[in-house]
Amino acid sequence: MGVISNITQEKFFKEIQNAGGEVYLVGGCVRDEILGRPIKDLDLIVRLIPMDQLISILNNCGHANLVGKSFGIIKFYPSEDKNHEHELDIALPRTEKSIGEGHRDFEVLFDENLPIEDDLRRRDFTMNAIAHDLQSNQFIDPFNGQTAIKNQEIKTVFKDSFKEDPLRLLRAIQFAARFHFKINDETREELVENAALIKKISAERIVGEVSKLFQAKKPSVGFDLMRDTGLLEYVFPDVHKMIGVTQPNKNNEDVYSHTMKVLDASRSAEELEKPGNLEIMFSALFHDAGKPKTRRDADGKVTFFNHQHISTGIAWRWMKDHKVSTIGVNPRHVCHLVKHHMFEHKPFEGNDKALRRFIRKVGKNNVFDLVDLRIADKKGGRFPNKMYGIMKLRERIREEINRKAPFTAKDLHLTGHDLIEMGYAPGPTIGEIHRFLMEKVIDEPELNTKEELTKLVNENKDLFNVTQKN
Repeated sequence: MGVISNITQEKFFKEIQNAGGEVYLVGGCVRDEILGRPIKDLDLIVRLIPMDQLISILNNCGHANLVGKSFGIIKFYPSEDKNHEHELDIALPRTEKSIGEGHRDFEVLFDENLPIEDDLRRRDFTMNAIAHDLQSNQFIDPFNGQTAIKNQEIKTVFKDSFKEDPLRLLRAIQFAARFHFKINDETREELVENAALIKKISAERIVGEVSKLFQAKKPSVGFDLMRDTGLLEYVFPDVHKMIGVTQPNKNNEDVYSHTMKVLDASRSAEELEKPGNLEIMFSALFHDAGKPKTRRDADGKVTFFNHQHISTGIAWRWMKDHKVSTIGVNPRHVCHLVKHHMFEHKPFEGNDKALRRFIRKVGKNNVFDLVDLRIADKKGGRFPNKMYGIMKLRERIREEINRKAPFTAKDLHLTGHDLIEMGYAPGPTIGEIHRFLMEKVIDEPELNTKEELTKLVNENKDLFNVTQKN
């Protein structure tokens, strides 16, 4: 009740009441309040006060951002919130109807006199169609959302809800996975019937729901629901193609089942340094996406030769098409992890030179994410508890990096400026010399001193394409 009491003590709340207004908490924050979950985003509905008057009241009590004014929505920061850390969404009651595929493609009608029940009627699921009247401290629940929450059930507010906004298809999936709720039988039938409508939804809206699905402790629950309801082939067609592609070396488990185990491990395995990192999770999802295209069965032996390269291309296309940068994911980093995920720890045992070359190849800024991906991959394999080798490798990588071994030209103690002072012209020759020196110091880090590197350059100047300038 702390959130509620804080709001009712705020100046803006009292000003709205004095003006004859009514204030309600609505949507996900009410659901989370009932579930006893932490409340992150606060959505308020204000009745009986026209928009212009409401804006005036809010500006007198803080800062009102009118970005969503045309939708009847105001972003508000109370004056006590000096750093703008606690944003409130404040809106008038409204009705809305989807008229397109974009996030803002809705016909919105807001009316301060609209009953709160009419505002709740437009919402997606009954558990999200509850209002908390902050004046009376009572719940307004015209669609039995509290019963749905008690029964851990996801149910649409009205028939054809998915047709009105097909994004709700994915919202049902991610809620079921995150909250461990079941989808009501009738709602599930409608979901199956309308699955193909997800193709009408914009990429940004889809990837936003996928990022929420990745917050589930076991995202595989959502992917299995997508598989069973027909959504998967539309949202992740290359993941759908993994179904039934068996892997004899993994007890004939298909690629899909293995991938789901890897995805779940990337979300919450205790051995990971960055569990739940979106880029690692996307790399886990796509790391074997190329296997259906590369599976070969010759003389009873099944291979997936070069599947990591095909997987990289699949990951790149999906992420670019779905604009994953909008959720803070770098597709190049994900593809880099997918491309290099097929390494083993044994070749580096007792071989420091090979280990340094590996770190240089994948990049010291990428290597620990890659190790996390490999750990997740192994957690989804035949021996999920045999982690000693890869964990030991991670320790050795950290030791090498902490020893300040050179892995890039920037780590060399002979700079481009030094080479210019030695008489070399700026341009390609500088890079050529640095590559030559890196080959030397990666095997013998002790050579990385200005004196030794200068000596190496002078002894091998005939190898370079461009001679010293006069």
